[in-house]
Amino acid sequence: MFLRKVLRKSPILKPPAFGCLRGVPSINLTRGCLHACVYCYARAFPETPEREVWLYANLPEKLREELRRRKARGKVPPAVTFSTASDLFQPHPEIQKKALEVLRLVLEAGLAVSFLTKGRLPEEVFSLLANWRQRVRPRVGLVASVPEYHRLFEPRTAPPALRLRQLERLSALGLSPAVRVDPVIPGLTDRQEVVEALFRRLSAVGVREVSVSYLVLRPGVLRQMARELPAGLLREILKFYRGEPWQKVITSATTKLARKEIREKGYRIFREIGRLYGIRVKICGCKNPDLPFEDCLPWELPEEELPLFAAGKG
Repeated sequence: MFLRKVLRKSPILKPPAFGCLRGVPSINLTRGCLHACVYCYARAFPETPEREVWLYANLPEKLREELRRRKARGKVPPAVTFSTASDLFQPHPEIQKKALEVLRLVLEAGLAVSFLTKGRLPEEVFSLLANWRQRVRPRVGLVASVPEYHRLFEPRTAPPALRLRQLERLSALGLSPAVRVDPVIPGLTDRQEVVEALFRRLSAVGVREVSVSYLVLRPGVLRQMARELPAGLLREILKFYRGEPWQKVITSATTKLARKEIREKGYRIFREIGRLYGIRVKICGCKNPDLPFEDCLPWELPEEELPLFAAGKG
């Protein structure tokens, strides 16, 4: 894939689509993502460029100006997150350089920061995060520790063994990293032995909190999976969605969930094994609208401190 530098014209701080974040603004460093995971919902957006990723070259300057204006109006949010439509730590030196610059900017501005990554963290990032450990909530995406899953579903991301080592370093720095097990692939990564193997490793590297959600299907995601997965494997996955209606989940009206009984059974397995290893398991409420709502908010901020963003406000 090709990296193209572009100028961002629209505002940097955007209201989130996910109810779990309850109004915390998000930042996209790029449009598109070099990881190009098979299941990625953002790849299917009509505005996502094909065969290239756009790096917003002017993002730090534009964000600095937005924060200055918000400070003048008394509207600086206490926290920001980096959007899951891309990854802050994609495998390109220019993206990583810009990521470090933007992280430093928001931390020095006094904001709490959360990010979710499946990438390789540059060495400089560990030093930066260690200096701001009270304001940083790192989250690492890790669905299974088996190489086969990585090869099939997310081959351009950091290998699971590396992500585990990075989690261990983040834990040692006192950053209390959490893990997002998303998307769980029904019939493949929700088997008891697979979950147990993952949680055993997570416990060993100091992880104490995990959020979980199953793969949600959209037409664009289905097309990606049909192109990039073995046909037999795709058929096995789709049988868990057979007969389910297309419905609105988060922002998409054409979303299909795995059958409710499949998800409930899988979540019980995650919770039981989590209790065994002393890991708190949260079920993502945004992607399970038919189950009791749980959020995976990275911060423990009082409700009154959370920014209330609404369309048209800024």
